[in-house]
Amino acid sequence: MDTNDQSEWEPAVNALLSDGYQILTYDYPEHIDDQSRTLEDAISFIAATGARKIILVGASRGGVASIKVAARNTNSDAIVGVVALSAPIEYEGTIFYNNHELSDIKIPKLLINSENDDGVNDTRKMFELFEGSKELLICPGNAHGTELFHQEESIIKKLRNFAKSVFAAYGS
Repeated sequence: MDTNDQSEWEPAVNALLSDGYQILTYDYPEHIDDQSRTLEDAISFIAATGARKIILVGASRGGVASIKVAARNTNSDAIVGVVALSAPIEYEGTIFYNNHELSDIKIPKLLINSENDDGVNDTRKMFELFEGSKELLICPGNAHGTELFHQEESIIKKLRNFAKSVFAAYGS
């Protein structure tokens, strides 16, 4: 998320670490609209440490990066799932991905947002465009991105269940 405050991820990171998963969080080196190249560098790093199966998880602009990378890597064996919290399709005139790119993502997808977030309509539209395995969680309130972790306990449970089912399906 644009705050670049990794402590915002602690509820999710702690839960997933307790399940035995490796976690890598990262900061953006600069404020640019498309952070997907930064994410690809992070993926290369974690893959070099031995990670064989990767689920991308991002919030807001980080969710955009996760979806963009998932769309570009439809044939990658390493990326097996994608989770986006409050990720828009468009923001301030910048369109991050088109309908075709979204419908081409074949790996399991989980979209999370709050019912009063500015981008909730984009979340619903993405869910409609996605094909294959997909889940949607719309929470009460107006939390955005990682703020959702502190306002809705069901998100951590949903994230853990998603990771468990995706890795089980891919034999990890």
